[in-house]
Amino acid sequence: MNKIRFTALFALTAFIGTSAVAAPVLFGPSSYLSDADIPAGFYQGGAPAFLDNFEDGPGIGGGLTASAGSRIGVGVFDGIRDSVDGDDGAIDGSGVTGSSWFNGAGVVQFTYTGSDLPTAFGLVWTDGGGSITFEAFDGSDTLLLSQTFSGIPDGSFGGGTAEDRFFGLTFDGGIKSIFISNSGGGIEVDHVQYGTMFAAPIPEPDTWALLIAGLGLIGVAVRRRS
Repeated sequence: MNKIRFTALFALTAFIGTSAVAAPVLFGPSSYLSDADIPAGFYQGGAPAFLDNFEDGPGIGGGLTASAGSRIGVGVFDGIRDSVDGDDGAIDGSGVTGSSWFNGAGVVQFTYTGSDLPTAFGLVWTDGGGSITFEAFDGSDTLLLSQTFSGIPDGSFGGGTAEDRFFGLTFDGGIKSIFISNSGGGIEVDHVQYGTMFAAPIPEPDTWALLIAGLGLIGVAVRRRS
């Protein structure tokens, strides 16, 4: 095998064996009244591996920890509690009879403690005031995304659900934690969830160009040797 052909084959093998990590993709903020409103294309198979709606148990499961706050259910903030609409069995514009996660300081971060990090991680913001900031971090606690949104809270704390929004991120390098805050008042969130992102990343255009160039070089080398 001549030197040119060997070099081309080596380069081509390197390109084929390399999997480019796609950039993080934000899903939302999108309206959310039940788990049927999980955005299309967020999860492989269309469903999360884990979803906590806080309707049972005192804390959070699925290998997750929360930086602050607690579950609130019947007997806590009755009449103003704001769960995801469908958690009480009916989509009727009210979340007061369901459960949620609340922190009076207006901020909470959920962290996955397992070793095999999810590639899709999300939650539903259900109540608070001011602007909303959503962030996500990878396995090295490096910030993947930070974005702030305004105009979502409706100014009412009576359990209305029209303002409820899904925030989620996909990243094939793995997501360790997600963070959400609002700038006014306490925060309520629900349907904290994670799983496997919908699809593997498509190689970037420059990677395909290099691959095609490598194939062309091999073809030229073969013809010259013949």
